[in-house]
Amino acid sequence: MVTRRVYRFEEVDWHLPAGPGADPAAVQAAAALGVARAHYAQGEAGFFVQLVRFPPDFETPPHSHDHGEVFVVLEGSCTFDGVLMGTHDCTVVDANTKYGFTTGADGVTLLVVRTGAAAVQL
Repeated sequence: MVTRRVYRFEEVDWHLPAGPGADPAAVQAAAALGVARAHYAQGEAGFFVQLVRFPPDFETPPHSHDHGEVFVVLEGSCTFDGVLMGTHDCTVVDANTKYGFTTGADGVTLLVVRTGAAAVQL
């Protein structure tokens, strides 16, 4: 029998978006503006899933990760590598590919699915 874990939104802990390689001062500054993330799966069946909230007009500087990522806009909007993305739009970023984005006037909440744990490469 398979034991299935269900991640309930109301039970997920929102925390600072700090991961290996992240600048601690930049993480604290982002958190003070309202940036937060909530982890769901963290390695089950090879997936790492999280929600990430960003405030309006927030700029995420170019960076990369050593794994691929899928981004889905759940609420709000952002300009991702110069391309506007709105609610339910999706993009895929290959491993070791730099990307950055700026949130829109309402901020953005992203669903992020990764093939590895979050570690920043600048």
